[in-house]
Amino acid sequence: MKELQIETHNLARDWEALLIRILAQEKVGRAAGTRPDEEPADEDEWATYRSLPDLTFTPNAATTTLAVEFKMFRWQTDWRRRLRDAIAHTHEVIKTNGLDGGIVIVSLDLPEEILAELKSPAAPDVEIWGLAKLRSLAAYDDELANELEELVSETVLDGDSGTRTTPETESLTGTKIAARLRQVPPGKEGWTEFEKYCEQAIRFLFAAELSNLKAQQRTDDQLNRMDLIGRIKSDRGSFWSMIATDFSSRYVVFDAKNYRDPIGQREVEITEKYLFDKGLRTVAIVVARSGANASARKSAEALLREYGKLILVIDLEDLCRMLTGADAGDPPENLLFERMDEMLMTMGR
Repeated sequence: MKELQIETHNLARDWEALLIRILAQEKVGRAAGTRPDEEPADEDEWATYRSLPDLTFTPNAATTTLAVEFKMFRWQTDWRRRLRDAIAHTHEVIKTNGLDGGIVIVSLDLPEEILAELKSPAAPDVEIWGLAKLRSLAAYDDELANELEELVSETVLDGDSGTRTTPETESLTGTKIAARLRQVPPGKEGWTEFEKYCEQAIRFLFAAELSNLKAQQRTDDQLNRMDLIGRIKSDRGSFWSMIATDFSSRYVVFDAKNYRDPIGQREVEITEKYLFDKGLRTVAIVVARSGANASARKSAEALLREYGKLILVIDLEDLCRMLTGADAGDPPENLLFERMDEMLMTMGR
């Protein structure tokens, strides 16, 4: 629980820093944080801390200074009552600090008609911004826009966060990604490109089922690297929810291997280093260009039998088959289920 509290605190700090950068753009206005970095030490300090806005913001061509309060919702439930409380609190912050108005920003993609309903007659000087407004402001800078989408994906733990699409993703097809992958030379010469297009493929295939996909994460000892890790969404009745339940895993790791020859036991054992029970990370999918040899398969079976860790290996043709099939409406997880089914049914004691 302590680790979860630290994670949530750090996430809120990341949001605050990004909001300052978005609101402080030349075309938007001026923004600054108001609260000290240190947490309050006693009740008096806490009362002072709570009376300050998260940020102050002065829009371009305006002389008014606004209080900005950010409310981080990680689940899309119970937000209506809490948002009304946030509006009332913001009104108090405005009065206490002699500010000209306020904005409550929420980490959800609420329709405009709902936002209009929530505006309180008792606090007409408080605006409510959802993700649509933030996206419109972040659109001035591609880097800010991308960082916003990553933070939204990391924050919202259930349902669709309404992630924007870019011209690239709109025109991208599984067939195009498959063609790019097949053109990558095997071995060291093409390993960075192979990782790049494997990541693109995973995002294309599973972005709706896996949130907060992050690339190039290092293990604590800095010796091993996982190419991509994502959080399994809580939707029921899917392949991924079955994986989460059957293997007690909240996260799944993807590893890309552009070897000319099939991977062996050593490569499976390297991937296994990324998995551990207490981190709710017990499932990995290895994309090995040339598949796996017999010793790799035996090693994966042993890890599943002895430690409950599932490592599935698919080859380049498997991945391309999923990509081209997705264009025709074939669920890509069907192939993963086949590989898992084969492994479980043929595994010895």
